[in-house]
Amino acid sequence: MTNKLLPGALAVLGLLAACAPEPATKPAENETATNESEIIVPPAHETNIANASDEAAGLGVNLAPDELTLVLPNGSARHMPFGMAKADAVKMLTAALGSPIEQAENQDCGAGSLGYAAFRDGLSLYFQDDKFAGWDLDGRENGKFTTGNGIGIGTTRKELEAAGSVEVGESTIGHEFMMGDLSGLLSSAAPDGKVTNLWAGVTCIAR
Repeated sequence: MTNKLLPGALAVLGLLAACAPEPATKPAENETATNESEIIVPPAHETNIANASDEAAGLGVNLAPDELTLVLPNGSARHMPFGMAKADAVKMLTAALGSPIEQAENQDCGAGSLGYAAFRDGLSLYFQDDKFAGWDLDGRENGKFTTGNGIGIGTTRKELEAAGSVEVGESTIGHEFMMGDLSGLLSSAAPDGKVTNLWAGVTCIAR
């Protein structure tokens, strides 16, 4: 025998269907995923930006002719390329070295007015049009910061020349050398002369 629904029963079923909750819509993938390239500050579980001094000992800073690199305790890296926004660059380096000891604007630079942020251990950042444009390192911390191939304060001229092509000459600021886009000063022009200063990019070196 065929079962038939009465008109009243059909009406009740219609009401129940209307009251049923709609299935949850799965968020679009591009709404939930974070673009990794936009993460410019180390995640909070790796580095506490607000109180970086407690964890700064675990972070390393590598020098390069076109950037700085933060090396995290787990071996991963966060790059600070020239052209990065000033606020982001300062925040990232603060995670490694603590807050800047000085921030100001220098109107008397060869490249024009440059902003700068001086950090402990002799490392300073320079900014042009609110963009990270260069870095400068003096000899207050012998060997604390180096390039990927080990060039830093205290490196000898002989070691520089073993690492690549180097030009050394006398200038108004001393025994100045150039190694590609990396520049600096030597304590002497002799093979055992040591690097006393390093810089790259747009800086404010008094000449």
